[in-house]
Amino acid sequence: MGSVQPRYLFSETLMKPKTRDNLIYLAVGLSIAAFAVEYDFYAESHGRGIVHLSTFAVRAVTSTLIVGYFVARAIGNAGATLAEVILCVVVAGVLQLAISLGFRQYLGQLSSMSYVGLASLETVFVVNLATWAASHFRAR
Repeated sequence: MGSVQPRYLFSETLMKPKTRDNLIYLAVGLSIAAFAVEYDFYAESHGRGIVHLSTFAVRAVTSTLIVGYFVARAIGNAGATLAEVILCVVVAGVLQLAISLGFRQYLGQLSSMSYVGLASLETVFVVNLATWAASHFRAR
């Protein structure tokens, strides 16, 4: 008798890699949201104040993480090595933080919708700049 191979939930025969990645991102996002809700509930039930970060801090951290993610995807799709991807992500993150810190007062005063529009344009600019730089240095 032949042996039966176990079929795993995340194997490529049952699920496409992109679908698997999206499920992992969803699970991480839901875990973070559950942690935030649990923290708020715990703080309220024990009479403690909830820690709120400044608008600028939240915007700087989230925009840097988003830029890093999109730069890694763009550079990775271009066929770069792992070292090149890491280098480009670090440089893009530093550039993003420099832009955010340079316009700190302005970014803190923007409404949410205005910030989303500005951050989207900035993300596209930084990703395109990182992709151009990676292709330029690879040619040498």
